[in-house]
Amino acid sequence: MRFALIISAFVALLGLVLWFAAGAYSAAQKRTVTYRYIGDALAPIPPALTRVTWDEPEVPLARPFSPVDARLIGTSLTEAWKAHAIAQQSGETKVLERRFAGVALERAEQSIDDALAHGGRMVVLSQHARPVFFHLDGSVFQAEVEMVVARFMTGDTADPTYEITHDRGIFTLLNEANGWRVFSYERRAVEPVVTEPAPWRGTMKGVNYYPSATPWRDFWPTFDLQTIAEDFDLLRDLDADSVRIFLTRETFIRDDYETALENLSDMLALAEQKGLRVVPTLFDLKGDYNLSGWTDDALFLERVMPTLAAAPAVAFVDVKNEPDLDFTYHGEETVLAWIKSMVAVSRSLAPDMPLTVGWASAEAAKDYLLDFDVITYHDYAPIDGAGDRLAEVQLLAGDAPVVVTEIGETDYTALLGFPSSQTAQANRLHARLSALAGADGVMVWTLYDFPTVDPGVVGSSPWVRRLQARFGMIMADGTEKPAADVFRSAAFPIR
Repeated sequence: MRFALIISAFVALLGLVLWFAAGAYSAAQKRTVTYRYIGDALAPIPPALTRVTWDEPEVPLARPFSPVDARLIGTSLTEAWKAHAIAQQSGETKVLERRFAGVALERAEQSIDDALAHGGRMVVLSQHARPVFFHLDGSVFQAEVEMVVARFMTGDTADPTYEITHDRGIFTLLNEANGWRVFSYERRAVEPVVTEPAPWRGTMKGVNYYPSATPWRDFWPTFDLQTIAEDFDLLRDLDADSVRIFLTRETFIRDDYETALENLSDMLALAEQKGLRVVPTLFDLKGDYNLSGWTDDALFLERVMPTLAAAPAVAFVDVKNEPDLDFTYHGEETVLAWIKSMVAVSRSLAPDMPLTVGWASAEAAKDYLLDFDVITYHDYAPIDGAGDRLAEVQLLAGDAPVVVTEIGETDYTALLGFPSSQTAQANRLHARLSALAGADGVMVWTLYDFPTVDPGVVGSSPWVRRLQARFGMIMADGTEKPAADVFRSAAFPIR
């Protein structure tokens, strides 16, 4: 009896020590994340690529407009608006002097003062230009420019104004000792960007997918179509009809993005061949919402949306995974304005593509229905309330379909993972699937266990990494867990 009490006390003490250690790891991770975001906020102007598309001049210019000129002037226009975005966030107007001069510099500085005083923000998402004048000596250049511009309010304001417009005007640039600078801008027209919804109807029984050996950031750099084909066969054997995949912005804004775009196209074609519908989720692992990066975000959409729109396998597009988790660090107004901007850009590029955002909880889905074609959220909250949460979202969603794009249960348990609890995992999955049977679709996280879990994605806490490693319905060696049979036999959705 005494020995048993000693053992019990030792186990309790060990559990307490591990609990405190996990807390320390978690706190350290929070400090790391906070520091990373502060670093983002204080970063200098990021190196800019040309984000301006050019049309040919309608009349001959005094000086030929070469591809080199297009690159240099396009880079200057791109950097000018990046500097303007940085100044709005930092309040430091010195960054404007590198790319603005004369009247344009005065007006840019005044706009920053107004932004800081009243909370207004303006972000140029894209620029499309046509040369109209180029001085013979190469010192003065003018272009007609059409810009897609987002404007919104931040801070404690009663006016939650948000708008996205086409701004048309004339830019004049001077070629000075430190390169091209914007000397003046005459805005000649402003028109609202008008988009229409693209309704989606259907049901789905799906799985969130990464290959077992290459989850998260390893997926696109090590893309292997043969592995994906074998895994898609496994999905079909599980009676899944849909798969949710994840696209990282950085993969598709690099100079060598064509390879990634070809891989994406091949993957979508393979899904169609295997009889799987696809829910691509964009901006996976997005680290910040700095205004200076919104142009690159729009470029990402310009590159991937046409491919997604052309693929019959795509059911709808999830613009952002769990953006409500970013409110604390980046500000609710900024994140919501970013979402609205990316939705508007996406709809302009693919008018017939249904769009959604995968909120992290049913509560966020209820609070931020916005203007989506499909309402989606994730359900990891206690199983007992899953059905009620779904009913509340459906009530507010009206005619829009509701799909729960992430549910999942880990088989990892306390005391260093022993004993394993695959049966408990299967029972919990069955209960949650049953509770959500009235949804238009459910997608399980995830197909596989992951032998390695990137701490840069889920944090450095050993507990979190072990939990994340064991959400699969199939073990890393290919052995099915009981959860696989639960999913396979689920009659879902039930009407």
